[in-house]
Amino acid sequence: MTKRKKKKVSVIKDHPVWVKCHFFPYKMLQKRYQTLLIQHLKRAVENNLKSSAPDRDLLAFSIPSFKKSFFDDLKQEYKNGFFVHVTEERQDLQMTAGYIGRYARSPPLSELQIKNYTGEWISFEFKDYRNNGSKDLYTLKSIEFIRKLIRHIPPHYFNVIRHYGILASRVKTKFKKITDRLLSTPPIVEKAKNWRERQTKFQKEDPLLCKI
Repeated sequence: MTKRKKKKVSVIKDHPVWVKCHFFPYKMLQKRYQTLLIQHLKRAVENNLKSSAPDRDLLAFSIPSFKKSFFDDLKQEYKNGFFVHVTEERQDLQMTAGYIGRYARSPPLSELQIKNYTGEWISFEFKDYRNNGSKDLYTLKSIEFIRKLIRHIPPHYFNVIRHYGILASRVKTKFKKITDRLLSTPPIVEKAKNWRERQTKFQKEDPLLCKI
């Protein structure tokens, strides 16, 4: 005789309230996130292929076997689902706000540079350094704009920190105050003399002045 599985019943309240929970089923969340994201990608690809001007990079997905193998390989490579970073609830949010602020203030493209967006097309302003830094207006299809923008996202585990140790951004100001107190003021370096000044000092007279 086999045991029947118990059904899980969900109760909807008229006045729902937040319930504190210290354990979160992150493994379930990883698989669920993977499923929903892949479904969204499939719909986005299908809608693009049905449009009047499909993206050239997505034309290969019009072949059913290619489309199936691509997403099957994606699921096979990430058998446990897509990674979802779940941590304990932070109590001190000041550090988190500062961290987000440092990285959000310098995106690849500022919102102020986006001048027009119709859903299918987007126009943005940029500095053309090949033309003396003049400001140019450029218009692209939205999916092409996203494709160009995500090129600026570094690969996984790619180190983008330019300074570390006492030169790290968050501590260099404090260390500079200490080093300024401990180290003496560096000597003032004289500006290098040109040929005329060097000859005048050596010969005791200006070599470019006529002696007659």
